[in-house]
Amino acid sequence: MTTRRNILATAALALVVSLPLAACSTSDEGTPGSNTVSVAVLGPGSLQWLHAIAKDQGFYEDHGVTIEDIQVQNSGALVQAVASGSANAGIALGDNVIKAVDEGADVRITGALIQKPALRLYGAPGVDDVADLAGTEVTAGATEGGTYELMLYMLQEAGVDTSGLTPVAIANSSDRVVAMQNDQVQGALLIPPFDTLAEDAGANMLGWYDEYWLETPAVVNGPWADENPEAARGFTQGLADAAKFFHDEANAAEVVRVLQEYANVDEAAAQAAYDFIRPNEIFSPDLSIEEAGLTKIAEISAAVSGKDISGFNPADYIDDSYLKE
Repeated sequence: MTTRRNILATAALALVVSLPLAACSTSDEGTPGSNTVSVAVLGPGSLQWLHAIAKDQGFYEDHGVTIEDIQVQNSGALVQAVASGSANAGIALGDNVIKAVDEGADVRITGALIQKPALRLYGAPGVDDVADLAGTEVTAGATEGGTYELMLYMLQEAGVDTSGLTPVAIANSSDRVVAMQNDQVQGALLIPPFDTLAEDAGANMLGWYDEYWLETPAVVNGPWADENPEAARGFTQGLADAAKFFHDEANAAEVVRVLQEYANVDEAAAQAAYDFIRPNEIFSPDLSIEEAGLTKIAEISAAVSGKDISGFNPADYIDDSYLKE
């Protein structure tokens, strides 16, 4: 078992105080022995596809837990919600987890949902070549951090001078599609199924990073997991069952239906998402964690920012014990 052993400092706790959340539970989640798990999530899309499958197919219930979703505004707020205990667990972004742990938060990665980027680089209508993005307005969600660094890295690897880019903060892929249509941005990283909607509106796919890069891990609040190990295990293993269900080709129609209903998109967009994600093994087949995915986040950050990552150890962020029966 790989476990992060750092103790959360009292001073660090002060940095992650209560947040404005879209929904709050009045049940007994967070108390020792409770089987209710409050889970921080972003807006509906493929980032939470496995979570939606686990709820739809009853996998969480199979492991004795009840899930209560708390929708937050952005990925940074999501990790803060878990770190502060406002949520017991979450479907996070890998780079935000690394940053939070480095700052002292006791947040633990218990499994990998999206082990390679589901994000692809798109150009707005009329932007047919990646070189055309030099000096333009672009969006990767936030204007700093892992997804923006991934975009910079992809552009730099393609020979694009990124010094003249203007980053625009647009949190949701659905809003990024609208921004491209309105010529607010000329390039964007998009996740399924919204990339298909962009293509239907004339956008052009310009690139994809086909390597391990932990886009979306499952995370838990450390003190809560210590007090509620069975609930933390049920949350993690429910997601693991969903990953196995997703990768079984016999379940393709059900998997597509879940995304169609969850993200409120048509069947063609949901099917296109499945046809991209499954054959390319973008989702972990069983929630197992490739340490290379965390290492690559750090390496890309260093490549675009010059940050020193000499002491980086992916094991510091992982506790895979909850994947085990």
